[in-house]
Amino acid sequence: MKLFKIKGIAMMGALSIAGVGLIGVGAHATFVAQTQSSQSVTAGNIAITLASTDAGASGSGTPTLTLPAVTNVASSFMSTPELITINNSGSLPANEIQMQATNSGSSAVASEMSMCLYSDGYVTYNGTIANFVAAGQFGWVGPVPAGGSDTYWVVFYAGSQATGCGNTTGIQNVAYPVAGNSNAGTLQNDSEGGSADVTITIIYNG
Repeated sequence: MKLFKIKGIAMMGALSIAGVGLIGVGAHATFVAQTQSSQSVTAGNIAITLASTDAGASGSGTPTLTLPAVTNVASSFMSTPELITINNSGSLPANEIQMQATNSGSSAVASEMSMCLYSDGYVTYNGTIANFVAAGQFGWVGPVPAGGSDTYWVVFYAGSQATGCGNTTGIQNVAYPVAGNSNAGTLQNDSEGGSADVTITIIYNG
């Protein structure tokens, strides 16, 4: 009985070894795993338009606004202050705002007629149109938030007028209104019949 058991054990060991050999030779198993991740990146935008409450203005709601002409002014005058609203319907704030002015009209009128521009309770510029043009491009207020707005006012004048801008001239940042009249020069004979055609360009970066 003991000898039979030993033989049976020996046989079982042989079969087990043979089975392991078959797995190693006949079946090559390869394990594969794979993952992926993705992300979409969409650029935002700034979308600037201008608006005016002046019924005579054209282009309100577009980037180019034309205000009605001020005609038949005397040598000493003050135009009605015009409110311009800047709207940003884009998804990004408009930063690094720059302003500049050009004049396509009479150089004589531009050198004798003054203008004042103020925004958010501060005077931005006060002085002649010619000097505003000569200042070139300069940094201005901002930013205009996404979905938000900003405003500025502009008034043209000659002589002593209650503009609220005072007598300090040039690009500035003083609180509006300034007490007293703005005492600018009056229009001279070389300005008779002439006009200043002023364009204010504002450049926005988002």
